[in-house]
Amino acid sequence: MDEEEQREGKILNSFRKAIEQEEFQVYFQPKMDAKTLSICGAEALVRWKKDEETVWTPNVFIPLLEKAGFITELDFYVYEKVFQWMKKRSDQGEKLVPISMNVSRLHLKNPEKFTEKVFHLLMKYRIHTDDIIFEITESMYMEQPEVINEIIGKFHERGIRISMDDFGSGYSSLNMLKDILFDEVKIDRQFLEHELSERGKIVLQELFHMLRRMQKSIVCEGVETKEISDFLVQEGCDELQGFLYYQPMDEQAFQAVMAKETKKQK
Repeated sequence: MDEEEQREGKILNSFRKAIEQEEFQVYFQPKMDAKTLSICGAEALVRWKKDEETVWTPNVFIPLLEKAGFITELDFYVYEKVFQWMKKRSDQGEKLVPISMNVSRLHLKNPEKFTEKVFHLLMKYRIHTDDIIFEITESMYMEQPEVINEIIGKFHERGIRISMDDFGSGYSSLNMLKDILFDEVKIDRQFLEHELSERGKIVLQELFHMLRRMQKSIVCEGVETKEISDFLVQEGCDELQGFLYYQPMDEQAFQAVMAKETKKQK
């Protein structure tokens, strides 16, 4: 316990310095168009690069930063880094794909401040709202649906799309489905962790059918086998994300992948 407390203290005490020295790095995990299997977007993730040999994944530091209230600062750090990257690519005439970014639940304490800061960054970097998506988890929506709907309403006024992340992680209900204002539903990886049973396939088939009729885009994450990918494509999933295609990668690697994708499409 002493070692754990020391590690936690070290993480929290070094957070400000890490922000200033840009130790946090944005990683991208590409999303694939289910029809063409070409890159159609990416999710922005974060890694903490302590030194050349030590890179911390989110499970190491995110829970602590949430508990300490630092996570909102990290979110905006990531947003700004993504927008800087997008502006640089746009200025160079390079192709852009929509980038998804996560929203932490602490932003719900002051939704007006959250949306204002997002809009300020969009104007600062002149980002087209078609090129970004914000992901809000299903559990956040279930806890504060009115606040989430307020945020979605403001984002929709600016043409910003919202994705419901982790759908099916344990909170889903048919009653909730009929009222959601989200543009996209991201099916939780738990659906795909093991070989799909016949019953599992039926659940996904009916879920996809409902979502398509409601004109919601469908994204599946955690796709790791061709068998599951083929099933999802056949059933009308719009986008696929997972290790079968790409693992999260740093900015340089993602740029190389995008360049290869652009060359392939010419």
